[in-house]
Amino acid sequence: MLMTNDIILETPFGKVRGIKRDGVAAFHRVPYATPASGEGRYQLPGGPLRWSGMLDATQRNHVAPQLPSRLDAVMGVYPMVLDEDCLHLDIWSPVAPDASAPVLVFVHGGAFMTGGGSLACYDGALLAKNSCCVVVNITYRLGPLGFLSQPGFAPTNLGIYDQIAALKWIGEVIGAFGGNPKEITISGQSAGSYSIAVMLANPACKGLFKRAILMSAPLGLKLRKAEDAPPVARGMLQVLDFDPADLAPLRTLAPERFLEALKLLQPKMPAPAVPGDVAPPFMPVIDGDLIKCDPIDAILDGAGAWCDTIIGITREEYGSFTLGNPMFANFTEEQLKAEFVRIFGDGAETALAKAKSRRAPAHPGAILADLRADEAFNDQSAEFAAAQARHGAYSYMYQFDWQSLRAGLGACHCLDLPFLFGNFETWVGAGAASVAGADLAELQDLSGIFQNALMTFARTGSPEGEGLPAWPRYGENGTRLHFDRRVQAYASI
Repeated sequence: MLMTNDIILETPFGKVRGIKRDGVAAFHRVPYATPASGEGRYQLPGGPLRWSGMLDATQRNHVAPQLPSRLDAVMGVYPMVLDEDCLHLDIWSPVAPDASAPVLVFVHGGAFMTGGGSLACYDGALLAKNSCCVVVNITYRLGPLGFLSQPGFAPTNLGIYDQIAALKWIGEVIGAFGGNPKEITISGQSAGSYSIAVMLANPACKGLFKRAILMSAPLGLKLRKAEDAPPVARGMLQVLDFDPADLAPLRTLAPERFLEALKLLQPKMPAPAVPGDVAPPFMPVIDGDLIKCDPIDAILDGAGAWCDTIIGITREEYGSFTLGNPMFANFTEEQLKAEFVRIFGDGAETALAKAKSRRAPAHPGAILADLRADEAFNDQSAEFAAAQARHGAYSYMYQFDWQSLRAGLGACHCLDLPFLFGNFETWVGAGAASVAGADLAELQDLSGIFQNALMTFARTGSPEGEGLPAWPRYGENGTRLHFDRRVQAYASI
């Protein structure tokens, strides 16, 4: 049984009590801004919150209001407390307050609608202990509270403004937890990594972090202008029997009513016009302020070259979205041909033959999944890595090839997350199909390599080091490091 004891630190905003376990001090639900509830709903995040007395930072699992995730079968299901007052951090420190250790900040994914830095799957204790770095997870507003797009009613992109506020707080305060504010690496997965791309493309964010790690960034998703976003807010009001032309009730509705509305609205949402499209209903939007243009376009032009980066994909990103999805299971050869004609025109036959030559078995649903994965994740991630290198940044890319034992999942979206955090017992115990049934020693060994490489990058700016595989920078030959039972770098064709 691990011994635990309370630990008290003095921060610029007050004293905070955490729990020290196995050499790592953990602090949960540490506020980085005034509450985004009550009058704070639909407002930009306020300044740092000061408190009197002792802040109890021992309670975890608080996350933004949300419905169950569409990826629960892949990720597992974790205890959570839904609370609109969600602008907080979870911090793990394995070092003394005067250590000045590197800092890894993690931004969770979840389609801008689900997840939270406080969930047990993202527990940073083992990662902090193994790397001797301070690990910080950001929890931010989601769905209709964080990514509502109604110009004139409320600011847009509030969830990303929350993340920026958190990074400013971390830069100011992390020294009290033993972290070095000049050595901050930000990492995110899926929606979290897209958020990082938004920051990389915005010159105003320069200096919030030194390095970035983007995991499964859906950079192929095209952002709409704020005024062109889907009218989800009005649809929510309508299913709750409010006048959809009057948005005022959104300011006072209980969070539970938001979730009720989303649940009622889901079956009424039209089927995607593009087969297999899984773009979420809530996303960042081009607002002319925080996001002036599509962030990947800006990065391709060199906007992100101020920051050294690692970008990674999994080999079958869409495996997570096809699991249990009858649309993919029942997709026909005729439908597949029609989709290739829509995209490739006269070159459809050649493109389809090439796609089939790379997939076994070449089931129409599997080919469609590869096509959508290339569009949403793979192609633009490679373009990102190439652009970063071309404009002078240190740029690295990986591909996670280790695959789940669950039939049909492959090396799916979210698969690299348990390898980053290393807490496999938590994932398996929560029913995560991605790692269920796998050999624990194999998981732990591969996690050690993955963790060490990424955290060496966070520490030094290069993912190479003693006892680590060679990981050349991304260049004209498109070299990426493949993580599998054998870890090796290959040039891309």
